[in-house]
Amino acid sequence: MIPETTKPTNFFKFEGLRIYHKSVDFTNAILSLSNTTQTAAQKLLIDQFVNEAGLISANIIEGAALPKAEFTECLQKAKSNIGKCVMLCTLASKQHLIDETQENDIRNELMELTKMIGALIISFQKHDSVNNPEV
Repeated sequence: MIPETTKPTNFFKFEGLRIYHKSVDFTNAILSLSNTTQTAAQKLLIDQFVNEAGLISANIIEGAALPKAEFTECLQKAKSNIGKCVMLCTLASKQHLIDETQENDIRNELMELTKMIGALIISFQKHDSVNNPEV
């Protein structure tokens, strides 16, 4: 095992992205909700929630290895996963798996992820307009 201090940092391009780390932290937080499930239906709901949250990170990972236009498409997919997480958050609240404070915290995290993705997309568009003035 390599000591922590000698491990190479950011070997994978996506590891240098704050949005990647934020999305992984979000997935981890949702995963912890699995401890609150009591019924098979609740377990199914949380499993779906964890899956959609994980797809946010997966789309960021996939896109980071692609040219900017394709990366933007992956980021749009991640935004779609965020929308599904909003719906699953509402369902989790209605199923009493999360309280009002948890629901607000989750929704705030999802809004922050959405803003970060939007900012990244805009930065790509600005970079392209500087390099290609005709666009």
